[in-house]
Amino acid sequence: MMKTIMLVDDDPHIVKALTDHIDWPSMGLSIAGTASNGLDALELFHRMHPDVVMTDVYLPGMTGLEITQTLRRDHPHLPIIILSGYDEFENARAAMRWGVNHFLLKPAEVEEIESVLREVLLEQDVRERHERLEQTYKQEVGRVLPYLRKQFLHELLTTRYRADELPKERMDYIGIHMSSQTRAISLQLNRPVFLTRMKERDWQLLRYGAADIIQETVKEQAARMNGQVEIVDYSDQVFVLLLLGDKDHLEECLPFVERMIDQIFTYLKIEVSAGIGRSKSHPCEVIDSYLESREAVEKAEFQGGSRIYHYETSEETEPSVTDYSLLLRQWNEAWADIRPDLAEEVWHHICLLLKEGKCVGIQDVQVVAVSLFDTLMHSWNRLHPMSTPPLAMSDFLREIQSKYALHDLVKWMDRIICDWLEQIRKEMSEKKSNKLIEQVKQYVELHYAEEISFEAIAKGLFVHPKYLSQLFKRVTGENFVSYLNGYRIQRALELLQSGHYMVYEVSEMTGFRNATYFSQVFKMLTGKSPSEVG
Repeated sequence: MMKTIMLVDDDPHIVKALTDHIDWPSMGLSIAGTASNGLDALELFHRMHPDVVMTDVYLPGMTGLEITQTLRRDHPHLPIIILSGYDEFENARAAMRWGVNHFLLKPAEVEEIESVLREVLLEQDVRERHERLEQTYKQEVGRVLPYLRKQFLHELLTTRYRADELPKERMDYIGIHMSSQTRAISLQLNRPVFLTRMKERDWQLLRYGAADIIQETVKEQAARMNGQVEIVDYSDQVFVLLLLGDKDHLEECLPFVERMIDQIFTYLKIEVSAGIGRSKSHPCEVIDSYLESREAVEKAEFQGGSRIYHYETSEETEPSVTDYSLLLRQWNEAWADIRPDLAEEVWHHICLLLKEGKCVGIQDVQVVAVSLFDTLMHSWNRLHPMSTPPLAMSDFLREIQSKYALHDLVKWMDRIICDWLEQIRKEMSEKKSNKLIEQVKQYVELHYAEEISFEAIAKGLFVHPKYLSQLFKRVTGENFVSYLNGYRIQRALELLQSGHYMVYEVSEMTGFRNATYFSQVFKMLTGKSPSEVG
């Protein structure tokens, strides 16, 4: 691209000589304009914006040095060449002070002027190239640095650095404060069951909303404290806050952590659990604080709810899963003997211990739950070898993995066990009912030829006649009188078909004391009269 030059001299012969004898095109220059005094020169410069200025020292209205001084204020890198007819030291020193690129004495040779111009243009080209490279570098760094920063913060949580691997220069370049106190806070988004089944896009929108609340809250808090708070987008459900500073800023940060937890639940209906690691003395130890925060947040997941847990309080010793061995043995015995009342009593005891948190972690509760369910499966397979259980073991194991909080897991197990107990009781009740009905039928088989009293049968079975009547109808689908008449007619039909007995004899032999009534019942049930069969 052709550059331009402005010539300033009050001698028109000098201007004409420069215009005619310098090979401007060969140097990539063209004359933007000429001026014969300082004021016109400034006006022309601001109108034409030339790339180079060549001026005499002594001019009407304003000297060339004054022009240089004025232009340097706003254009520090503008190439300015002094072409003077006076060899004065003071002029040369002033020109150097104001950043004149070259000071030439008249009359100067064309080759000397062209050489100076080429040198000036080369310097300008180098400077412009450098500026472009620097601008490009800044733009690229501006784009890459956030990524490098994000990656570096993530590595601090996953890579164990030595102190000498994190020099101050590297930390400064990334924009991380070389602090003497650092601490990690893990924020766990507890994704409810109904959210685990929703479309992934919908969950990501909610997660984005949670991230926005976290960022806005941190931004607001950072302006109020001397330390630095960094957010690490660690995983699909975990954000990590890194507190960096010359002192521990935990007390300042706890209120805004509680606030962001409340806001995320209020606006997005997502519970957040926070685990806080211990303060460390160097950024290379932040990985330890992070691991402590994750251990603390595991207890938050185990207990459930929007709560903040410190690592120190997460180390309480709780009874291990082996403390449940006696209860689990009693559970097995209850199901081996099919004693649902005892099984229910054992479960209530286990349930109470679980709700009180009498386990090391959520994994221990899952072990107890699997042991309980395994006993149920063995009991079912023993009692119903050809039937499908209410819940398959594969479905149980898959579902249990989605229970992140203690109260959710215990509530889910309670529903499974209560449903199972209800079904077993129902089956046992039905078996008992069926046994009673079988006894009634056996009584009929033995005494159908006699006069039968239903109340006497109920009394003999130690049940109320009304209960037995309702039970008989529910199980057989008919009332006792209909069943009794049906059984007697069936036996009467067999006797008549033998050809050995008269109708009145069969009537008496099958318990009918009235032959007419016998004939009516017989015809009603068979469609024929007794004489037609005999």
